[in-house]
Amino acid sequence: MKEIKIIVIDDEESLRTLVKQLLEYEGFMVIACKDTDEGYSRMLISKPDIIIVDINMPTIGGMEFVKKVRRDPILRNTLIIMLTVEFAEANKIGSFDSGADDYLTKPFSNRELIARVKALLRRVRRKNRGDKFEVDGLVLSLKSKTVLLKGKTVHLRPKEFDLLYLFLRNPDIVLDRELILENVFEYNISASTRTIDTHIKNLRNTLKTWGERHIKTVFGVGFKFNSNKK
Repeated sequence: MKEIKIIVIDDEESLRTLVKQLLEYEGFMVIACKDTDEGYSRMLISKPDIIIVDINMPTIGGMEFVKKVRRDPILRNTLIIMLTVEFAEANKIGSFDSGADDYLTKPFSNRELIARVKALLRRVRRKNRGDKFEVDGLVLSLKSKTVLLKGKTVHLRPKEFDLLYLFLRNPDIVLDRELILENVFEYNISASTRTIDTHIKNLRNTLKTWGERHIKTVFGVGFKFNSNKK
């Protein structure tokens, strides 16, 4: 599956650069943004695993930004760490009430930042360990990387498995080709919209009537996983 992707949103350039370098050194893919408007636009395309956002931001403040993310059907489960220079209890409570998963007060040590990020990821992995997606006779297991359809094993290529996983965790939402390209193919230079179409065609063919019933083309936009059995 894809590497962990993190978006850092802070209007202080030196801090953005520092955090980006620290996280990239740990092996994460990092996108740095100067404000919440830019951050939200990039999130819609890249769909990050973690957002690190400062509480005091121009245009949309950190707390309002977190609430906006939590209302978005695609982004709402993204992990969020909020940064602030203020240690006021009201800010800490407000951060959690708005939907943040963790809270880090500036100035923070490099080791504390990395530890918080890794702790959040461990928490989610424990929660998702052994998780299965079951829809209309199909079962996808993240733990064993297997797919069963009406009790029989379905053999998928790695990218086809990733595509199916992306569809199953975003039911009834139109996914455009750019989002699929970013999340499944990681903007690989050899990948294109034609590559996406070919893989989805192969996925549908492998899943036969199940694939035709559930994986729909939205012409001129992208694709949609229809969770309805009909």
